[in-house]
Amino acid sequence: MSDGAEPSDQPTGAVDRYGNEADRARDRSGPIGFMARNGVAANLLLLAMFIAGYFSYTSIVQEVFPESSLDTISVSVTYPGATPEEIEESIILKVEEAVEAIDGVKQITSTASEGGGVTNVELELGKDIARALDEVKSEVDQIQTFPEEAEEPDIRELTTRQVVLRIALFGDVNERTLKETAYRLEDAAAALPEISYVETSAIRNYEIYADVPQSRLRALGLSLPQVAQIVGQSSLDTPAGSIETGREEVRVRTVGQNYDQQDFENIIVITTPDGATLRLGDIADVKDGFEDADLITRFNEEPVAFVDIYRTSDERVLDIADAAKVLVEDDFDLPPGISYAIWEDSSEVLQDRLELLLRNAAIGLILVLAALTLFLDLRLAAWTAVGIGATFVGAIFILDWAGSSINMFSLFGFILALGLVVDDAVVVGENVYSERERGRTGIGAAIAGAQRVKVPVFFAVATTVTAFLPLLAVGGVIGKILADIPLVVIAVLSLSLVEALYVLPHHLSTLPDPNHEPGNRVTRFFARVQAWVDARFKAFVDGPLDRALKFVVAMPYFVLAAGVALLILFVAMLPAGIIKFSFFPEIEGDIVTATLEMPSGTTVDRTAELTARIEAAAERAIERFDDDPPGEAPEGEANTDGRPYFLEAIYTTIGQTQSQNGPGGAQTTLRPNLANIQLSLVPSAQRDVSAAAIEEAWREELGDVPEARSLTISSSLLGVGEPVNVQLSHPDDAVLRQASDRLMNELGKVAGVFDIESDQDAGQQEIELRLKPAARTLGVTLQDVAGQVRAAFFGAEAVRVQRGREDVRVYIRLPEEERDSIADIERYRVRVPGGEVALSSIADVSFGEAPSVIRREEGHRIATITADVESDAITGQEVAALLDQQIMPALQADYPSLEYDFGGEQEEQQESFGDLGSAFLLALVAIYALLAVPFKSYVQPLIIMAAIPFGMIGALIGHLILGIPLGILSMFGIIALSGVIINGSLVLIDFLNENLANGMGPEEAVIDAAKSRFRPIMLTAITTFLGVAPITFETSLQAQFLIPMSASLGFGVLFGTALLILLIPALAIIQMRAVARIKRWRGKSHDRLDHGGEPMAT
Repeated sequence: MSDGAEPSDQPTGAVDRYGNEADRARDRSGPIGFMARNGVAANLLLLAMFIAGYFSYTSIVQEVFPESSLDTISVSVTYPGATPEEIEESIILKVEEAVEAIDGVKQITSTASEGGGVTNVELELGKDIARALDEVKSEVDQIQTFPEEAEEPDIRELTTRQVVLRIALFGDVNERTLKETAYRLEDAAAALPEISYVETSAIRNYEIYADVPQSRLRALGLSLPQVAQIVGQSSLDTPAGSIETGREEVRVRTVGQNYDQQDFENIIVITTPDGATLRLGDIADVKDGFEDADLITRFNEEPVAFVDIYRTSDERVLDIADAAKVLVEDDFDLPPGISYAIWEDSSEVLQDRLELLLRNAAIGLILVLAALTLFLDLRLAAWTAVGIGATFVGAIFILDWAGSSINMFSLFGFILALGLVVDDAVVVGENVYSERERGRTGIGAAIAGAQRVKVPVFFAVATTVTAFLPLLAVGGVIGKILADIPLVVIAVLSLSLVEALYVLPHHLSTLPDPNHEPGNRVTRFFARVQAWVDARFKAFVDGPLDRALKFVVAMPYFVLAAGVALLILFVAMLPAGIIKFSFFPEIEGDIVTATLEMPSGTTVDRTAELTARIEAAAERAIERFDDDPPGEAPEGEANTDGRPYFLEAIYTTIGQTQSQNGPGGAQTTLRPNLANIQLSLVPSAQRDVSAAAIEEAWREELGDVPEARSLTISSSLLGVGEPVNVQLSHPDDAVLRQASDRLMNELGKVAGVFDIESDQDAGQQEIELRLKPAARTLGVTLQDVAGQVRAAFFGAEAVRVQRGREDVRVYIRLPEEERDSIADIERYRVRVPGGEVALSSIADVSFGEAPSVIRREEGHRIATITADVESDAITGQEVAALLDQQIMPALQADYPSLEYDFGGEQEEQQESFGDLGSAFLLALVAIYALLAVPFKSYVQPLIIMAAIPFGMIGALIGHLILGIPLGILSMFGIIALSGVIINGSLVLIDFLNENLANGMGPEEAVIDAAKSRFRPIMLTAITTFLGVAPITFETSLQAQFLIPMSASLGFGVLFGTALLILLIPALAIIQMRAVARIKRWRGKSHDRLDHGGEPMAT
């Protein structure tokens, strides 16, 4: 076994850093020596990483954003026909009282709107969500005083789960054909093994109505509730027990369930003594159709129904999307006149981001390996690449084991790790390279080089991991979404440490001797390049760097003062506004959405008129970008109908808004004053027009819309709430409305603030009925009157019929012509014992106003004012400061008892940063301890950690150069930087201590340590910067929100390292001189200077 080993019976010929004869390193014991000598063990460990990661990759979940719980339980109750105030009084207050005593409740918020109410119970972080869900269900189930007409409470956990894709079925056909086709497609999709949850949306439910005129009711002496009771009693299937015969048991059932229009028309309402019958069809107009809701949905100007496909459990987004597309393209027959389109395809978003991030990762890897090849060795770069591959693949196993997924943020974590993962390999490889330069060969160089730096490499990785740990403590939804970034980095770094110490040394032991002549043209070329770079590098180290270091040790206080001044200069740019702050960057999507809300009481026709104006403005905005398309339209895009190449479709909904909370969790609001217009664009990689540009053009073309109560236009794929969101509360509702109006006026005066909205409106007109005292003499109660009036103008529910998958309701009511004017209320005749009377004779009829929506927080009504900001002019943070310092104090002075709080982005920012600061301080203490123990010093860890604030200078320089605002992702980068930037300082101080221990003088020891460690320190900085450089300078729209973090890390390491190579020696000299002064003051001998620390060497 030659292996390049030194002969055992003669000196090795190798020397250490101080020129002394070196020992025979190949015979050293320990795990590093064992693994370096045992190639089978090293390669099996490497192979285990690849195999574990590969099998995890085949099963790990893939999604656009990581799915997580919102730590919130939603209780929703539907009460058809009820006003918001009725919902608040009869439902919301009871639910709030029931759940407020549950342990671990952080906040209770409620919304009462027409026809239903929702109470959201937000839990403290760490609360067992399953147990809390059971407790909420138990408490709500005990409420026995809900109105009879109210539905059963729907109680569920809210998550960030999103729909995978929506299939639009559209065409100029009737609504029933669309709905039945959608149901067939839903069944076909649910039958696929890749798909488990499918839902049909954007189309009305089936309902059956029987309209009975008042004249016929009077002739028969019946009321609408009585007719409803007859219908209900005549339509049911009921078990009636069983009969046991001698040989078997026979079940008995009464059968009479009605299902369709004809069945209900044949129900007998009255039978005369002579045997004549009067059926429901004889006295009523029975219609088997759709619910009486003002819902209009259009897809490219044609009626539409959607089939929504969700991801559940461990299903994979790309698999689901592929299966659904194959089904609808090849295996599903559409009726004539119906077409389909894929809408909101999140698999495209995921695929685009996968390709983008993988492309940037590949470019980063090439740049990193190029740097290693230039400064060290081609084979070292190749083995480092193998190690990176093994650690990345192995990290997928850890990611899967931790229950995470492949998503945008975990992929970004891999890119960040790309620059960090090579650090320990660089330090180990460079030290092995140095050992070879000093005469060691083969296994001896590999073992000696790896063992010398094993302790600093271990603690360097440990401090970096410690720096990333606070990122797991970020609260709120943002914290959960971003948690995959530190998880990936920690996994990769942990595996890279194992690979660098136990696999890489064996591979480096096979490298040829330093004097080996390259055998082929390629290696000769690289050898010449490396020799040229090496010569220039040594010239720089022995020239400019040597002179700079001599200046540093001569004038350390001047260098330190200059560094502090530079730090103050750049930090001052934040309050000065030169570098702006924006909490979370908008993630641009491929859909631009306009959401319209008209004043309460607006008819669907009036809403449709304004919607047409908004659509026309959208078309004009699109025409701005459709002059000269940059190329051919993407294959398959239907731009032959006149639409521009980048526009896929336009989807309009009038009378409904819908919020997605995952399977079964879609909350739908049906009101005639609501509308939604969506422009679907081709994927951003296939267009040069940004969604934000179309959004801005649309807003400009539309101008002011004074008729609208609120109108917002957005292109965000993921938002954290409105930049401005102020929640006001006051005991007096009238004062609350006045304060809301004042606040909106004040915000309107702030430049850069737009789309200012309030959730309070003038209210919807309502007719109030109060029973007269004289009504009691007629034997009628308020409940009787309320029931008959509700039946007349809303409908009396007679029965529910399970028809296929739908629960079809059957209503009895008056014909439309008898319930479409205010006069109809007074003319309506109420059945009383012995006859009927006009409603106006037994009840006072008056007019009033009621809010269209009521929002509550912690048991009080609140008003919410929201606004958007033009980030170039002002940020949400600056508006919040303005509100805190000027606007709100003035309002509180005019309106005593007025309270306010921030929601939206500011609330999320507070939750996210709340624990981050304390966690970061704790991490700094942990880093200090990790450094103090091996160095056996209290002061030297502080010198090493002094690199952290100067690394921040580099991060701020990066933001200034790129012109991007500082945000939470920037903070992520700076916190991660704090663990990376100290690695160079750590290695430098370690070698300084070794120099001092071997008898060097302080100045000589500092200069030699800085010069000898300059190559690995510089290489780790360059490789970190190059690893994240492709994403930092990426121009793709999809990557813009990731840039702040990569810029903080990349520029921070690059500029921070340039500073630390001068500042750390200065601080070390100052510390050693201070120790010497103290000893002189104490009268102790100082023949040998105590540097205050020990080397980390074995």
